[in-house]
Amino acid sequence: MGNSATRKKAASLRQKQIRDKVPTSSPTAKDNARFVADVMVGRLAKWLRIAGFDVLYSNRFSDDELIEISEREGRILLSRDTRLLVRKPVREFIFLESQDVQAQLRQVFETLHVFNLSRLLTRCIDCNDALIETPREAARRTIPAYVYETQSRFKSCPRCGKIFWAGTHRTSVIRTMERLLAVSGK
Repeated sequence: MGNSATRKKAASLRQKQIRDKVPTSSPTAKDNARFVADVMVGRLAKWLRIAGFDVLYSNRFSDDELIEISEREGRILLSRDTRLLVRKPVREFIFLESQDVQAQLRQVFETLHVFNLSRLLTRCIDCNDALIETPREAARRTIPAYVYETQSRFKSCPRCGKIFWAGTHRTSVIRTMERLLAVSGK
């Protein structure tokens, strides 16, 4: 057996061990779930924040920090790292089987039985803080003139100060989320 075949066999064995570790009860219910994500799923963390979920993510978290945050704060660990999930004791986790971010989102929604997103576009995609309504006049100095002229509502992140509005990408984001929810609801 070649080196590549040996690695594949070892990875397959770790995946089986992880599936055997999956708790019999589903992780924290529905739309109030909170997560901590490992370095392998940074794009998923961003999309879950778009969906309104509280997701801690840093590409600097060590395996031990991920476990400690998950336990201390009652967060579900999101990971594709088979070695982490086999070696470390984790109470609540979702092992993400796909590399595709939309398949990962679908898996999270299916696992948690999420069928609607009441908090869509309510978190900062960079800081993870909840966005707050911002008066139009207060946003004027920091946004492009065209945006100020065409938009009436703004939200901002209290941590980083980033301003958000219903741009052209909003429709695409909503359509993507609705499609993923429809697929996971079947």
